[in-house]
Amino acid sequence: MPTKAQRPRIPETTEGQKKARLAWNRGETGKGRKPADHPVVEECRVEECGTPTGGPRPAPGMVQVAGARDGAVAHWYCPDRCAAIARAHADLRSNGHQQVNP
Repeated sequence: MPTKAQRPRIPETTEGQKKARLAWNRGETGKGRKPADHPVVEECRVEECGTPTGGPRPAPGMVQVAGARDGAVAHWYCPDRCAAIARAHADLRSNGHQQVNP
């Protein structure tokens, strides 16, 4: 199969083709914006973030987030972004959703 660059480019010549393209794109024309230069979720740089509980708080300001199910181990996380992501993961797992990528 030829690559996209090798395929012939057939112009939209009829009014019906142009209307179909605008309907498909919901009226949007032109080029889309370029993708972001940074990852969606960046890796945390705090060494103690994500450690299981079982002793004293590893660093000041760390937040304890409970596990997904009864008996699941709680972990220590950074107070803002990491704790929010951990709570969301635990909430999804506890409501009967299955984890796609362990």
